Amino acid sequence: MERGMKIGIFSDIHGNLPAFEAVLGFLDGKVEKYVCCGDIVGYGPYPNECVEKISALPDVICVAGNHDWAVLGLEDLSKFNDEARTAVKWTKEQLSPVSSSFLMSLDYKLAGANFIAVHGSLIDPLDQYVKTAEDYIPSMKKQDRSILFVGHSHQPLYFRGTGGSVDFGAFIPQKPVEIEEHSKYLINVGSVGQPRDGNPKAACVIYDEDAREVVLHRIEYDVQSVQKAVLDMGLPPELAERLGKGA
Repeated sequence: MERGMKIGIFSDIHGNLPAFEAVLGFLDGKVEKYVCCGDIVGYGPYPNECVEKISALPDVICVAGNHDWAVLGLEDLSKFNDEARTAVKWTKEQLSPVSSSFLMSLDYKLAGANFIAVHGSLIDPLDQYVKTAEDYIPSMKKQDRSILFVGHSHQPLYFRGTGGSVDFGAFIPQKPVEIEEHSKYLINVGSVGQPRDGNPKAACVIYDEDAREVVLHRIEYDVQSVQKAVLDMGLPPELAERLGKGA
């Protein structure tokens, strides 16, 4: 039997290079493959640097997020709040042709042997927030792999579906989530660059295919340096404030 891999999975980098570098530093040597569930850019002050960093990873698959498409003019900005809309317009002005080309190349759904990666859900890959069991059920019915990895809400959580019922699970750092053979899972990997669960530390997960477990990790980084960069670039101060709160 072919040996499975350890895969580092993350989402919602949002132009936060120091947070992304901290996550990659943590994952280095621990995983053999990387998966990004979208939103490389938007909100943060380092869009080109984050695109360059992810495109240079040796074995990575990445899907598009709503902010990635928004900066390319492919999303309706009326869906965005004022701060997000301002950041999208600023990011669009900063993007290099190389960065734009990379973002344009991203699909909205990708699959591995035992998982699917999207930004939002299988029903609406870019824009749906899955926050309740009821939100997950329509995607679960379409899910043909054990795990659906998502981002978008910036809040780590997981749901387990068995038969027609869905249970919510508390996603606790360093506590493995065991992937049971006859169940389906939706796992939100949280956010690298703008957490919204009250914890300002960057989030990522490691999926061990052989052990059939997923573990959440939270990584410290220099939040204040990014807050300063947000303000120095003329981005909305609210975007700097929320980094310190993880909200």
